[in-house]
Amino acid sequence: MLSQFVGDNVEFEEIEKGKAVINEILERKVCMKRPKVSNISQIVFVISPQMPKLNSLILDKELCYAEFMDIKQIIAINKVDLDEKEAERIYNIYKKSGFEVLEMQADINRGISELKRLLLNNTSAFAGESGVRKINNYK
Repeated sequence: MLSQFVGDNVEFEEIEKGKAVINEILERKVCMKRPKVSNISQIVFVISPQMPKLNSLILDKELCYAEFMDIKQIIAINKVDLDEKEAERIYNIYKKSGFEVLEMQADINRGISELKRLLLNNTSAFAGESGVRKINNYK
Protein backbone atom coordinates (compact mmCIF):
# COMPACT_ATOMS: atom_id res chain seq x y z
CA MET A 1 0.00 0.00 0.00
CA LEU A 2 1.24 3.46 -0.91
CA SER A 3 2.02 5.73 2.05
CA GLN A 4 -0.40 8.64 2.45
CA PHE A 5 0.75 12.25 2.55
CA VAL A 6 -1.02 15.46 3.52
CA GLY A 7 -2.15 16.98 0.23
CA ASP A 8 -2.77 13.71 -1.59
CA ASN A 9 -5.60 13.71 -4.09
CA VAL A 10 -7.61 10.52 -3.77
CA GLU A 11 -10.54 8.63 -5.17
CA PHE A 12 -12.85 7.43 -2.43
CA GLU A 13 -16.12 5.67 -1.93
CA GLU A 14 -18.65 6.65 0.71
CA ILE A 15 -19.63 3.51 2.61
CA GLU A 16 -22.15 5.22 4.88
CA LYS A 17 -23.03 8.78 5.80
CA GLY A 18 -19.86 10.46 7.05
CA LYS A 19 -17.61 7.45 6.41
CA ALA A 20 -15.57 6.66 3.32
CA VAL A 21 -12.85 4.36 2.09
CA ILE A 22 -9.91 5.54 -0.03
CA ASN A 23 -9.78 3.44 -3.18
CA GLU A 24 -6.80 5.06 -4.85
CA ILE A 25 -4.16 7.69 -4.18
CA LEU A 26 -3.81 9.67 -7.40
CA GLU A 27 -0.47 10.54 -8.97
CA ARG A 28 1.40 13.23 -7.05
CA LYS A 29 2.76 16.32 -8.78
CA VAL A 30 5.25 16.91 -5.95
CA CYS A 31 6.12 14.82 -2.92
CA MET A 32 8.31 15.79 0.04
CA LYS A 33 9.21 13.55 2.97
CA ARG A 34 10.03 16.38 5.38
CA PRO A 35 7.49 17.73 5.95
CA LYS A 36 5.45 14.78 4.67
CA VAL A 37 3.35 16.64 2.07
CA SER A 38 2.37 16.33 -1.57
CA ASN A 39 0.97 18.52 -4.34
CA ILE A 40 2.18 21.83 -2.90
CA SER A 41 3.32 24.83 -4.92
CA GLN A 42 5.26 26.53 -2.13
CA ILE A 43 6.63 25.97 1.35
CA VAL A 44 6.95 28.51 4.15
CA PHE A 45 9.90 27.85 6.44
CA VAL A 46 9.10 29.52 9.75
CA ILE A 47 12.23 30.28 11.74
CA SER A 48 13.17 32.34 14.77
CA PRO A 49 16.31 34.28 15.69
CA GLN A 50 15.88 33.02 19.28
CA MET A 51 13.68 30.50 21.12
CA PRO A 52 14.51 28.30 19.29
CA LYS A 53 17.72 29.62 17.77
CA LEU A 54 18.00 29.05 14.03
CA ASN A 55 19.76 25.90 12.85
CA SER A 56 20.92 27.25 9.48
CA LEU A 57 22.29 23.88 8.34
CA ILE A 58 18.84 22.28 8.57
CA LEU A 59 17.18 25.29 6.91
CA ASP A 60 19.73 25.33 4.09
CA LYS A 61 19.20 21.61 3.43
CA GLU A 62 15.42 22.07 3.33
CA LEU A 63 15.73 25.09 1.02
CA CYS A 64 17.97 23.12 -1.35
CA TYR A 65 15.59 20.17 -1.38
CA ALA A 66 12.57 22.39 -2.06
CA GLU A 67 14.48 24.06 -4.89
CA PHE A 68 15.36 20.65 -6.30
CA MET A 69 11.67 19.69 -6.15
CA ASP A 70 10.76 22.98 -7.92
CA ILE A 71 8.76 24.25 -4.95
CA LYS A 72 8.78 27.99 -4.22
CA GLN A 73 10.38 28.78 -0.87
CA ILE A 74 9.45 31.52 1.59
CA ILE A 75 11.38 32.17 4.78
CA ALA A 76 9.30 33.72 7.57
CA ILE A 77 11.44 35.00 10.42
CA ASN A 78 9.03 35.09 13.34
CA LYS A 79 9.67 36.53 16.81
CA VAL A 80 11.94 39.24 15.38
CA ASP A 81 11.38 41.25 18.55
CA LEU A 82 13.37 38.72 20.59
CA ASP A 83 16.66 39.56 18.84
CA GLU A 84 16.26 42.27 16.20
CA LYS A 85 19.98 42.33 15.36
CA GLU A 86 20.10 38.57 14.71
CA ALA A 87 16.81 38.71 12.77
CA GLU A 88 18.26 41.42 10.53
CA ARG A 89 21.45 39.40 10.01
CA ILE A 90 19.44 36.33 8.98
CA TYR A 91 17.17 38.44 6.77
CA ASN A 92 20.13 39.97 4.92
CA ILE A 93 21.86 36.62 4.31
CA TYR A 94 18.81 34.95 2.77
CA LYS A 95 17.45 38.03 0.96
CA LYS A 96 20.82 38.60 -0.73
CA SER A 97 20.75 34.92 -1.75
CA GLY A 98 17.51 35.55 -3.65
CA PHE A 99 14.95 34.11 -1.24
CA GLU A 100 11.57 35.62 -0.38
CA VAL A 101 12.05 36.59 3.28
CA LEU A 102 9.50 38.04 5.69
CA GLU A 103 10.14 39.60 9.08
CA MET A 104 7.25 38.77 11.37
CA GLN A 105 5.96 39.14 14.87
CA ALA A 106 2.85 36.99 14.74
CA ASP A 107 1.54 37.88 18.20
CA ILE A 108 0.92 41.47 17.01
CA ASN A 109 0.15 40.53 13.36
CA ARG A 110 3.35 42.09 12.02
CA GLY A 111 4.00 40.68 8.55
CA ILE A 112 0.73 38.75 8.40
CA SER A 113 -0.81 40.75 5.53
CA GLU A 114 2.32 40.19 3.40
CA LEU A 115 2.25 36.47 4.21
CA LYS A 116 -1.44 36.25 3.30
CA ARG A 117 -0.66 37.92 -0.04
CA LEU A 118 2.02 35.30 -0.75
CA LEU A 119 -0.36 32.47 0.14
CA LEU A 120 -3.02 33.54 -2.38
CA ASN A 121 -3.50 31.14 -5.31
CA ASN A 122 -0.96 28.66 -3.91
CA THR A 123 -1.10 25.35 -2.13
CA SER A 124 1.27 25.94 0.77
CA ALA A 125 2.88 23.94 3.55
CA PHE A 126 4.44 25.35 6.70
CA ALA A 127 7.58 23.84 8.23
CA GLY A 128 9.76 24.76 11.15
CA GLU A 129 11.14 23.65 14.46
CA SER A 130 8.91 23.32 17.52
CA GLY A 131 8.40 26.65 19.22
CA VAL A 132 8.62 29.00 16.23
CA ARG A 133 4.83 29.54 16.20
CA LYS A 134 3.83 28.18 12.82
CA ILE A 135 0.19 28.30 13.91
CA ASN A 136 -1.55 31.27 15.46
CA ASN A 137 -4.97 32.83 15.48
CA TYR A 138 -4.17 35.53 12.96
CA LYS A 139 -6.73 38.22 12.40
